[in-house]
Amino acid sequence: MKQKIAREQILQQWDRWIRSQAIEPGGPTGKDSLKFFIELQDAKSPLLDFPSRGRDKWRIIHTWLLTAQRVTDHWIVPAPPIVPPRRPRAARHRTGCKT
Repeated sequence: MKQKIAREQILQQWDRWIRSQAIEPGGPTGKDSLKFFIELQDAKSPLLDFPSRGRDKWRIIHTWLLTAQRVTDHWIVPAPPIVPPRRPRAARHRTGCKT
């Protein structure tokens, strides 16, 4: 099955599946998409028979759900900004010598 067709059918299956689930406030998240994927795997669903070109199929499906705005990833904490290191100060040379 081509990815385009698989994507459409998976989104339709998701819409049916999500109605039967207890979803936490804030809407479905990546945790729910993983549960959905595992249930498809356990059922040996033909919806998973699409070419993945070596990529993880759950990540593909999760991206489809994100792109279609079916799930959010509000539980992912963004990485802190990268602060460049300070430059060391140049060493000062003393000009006078005490004798």
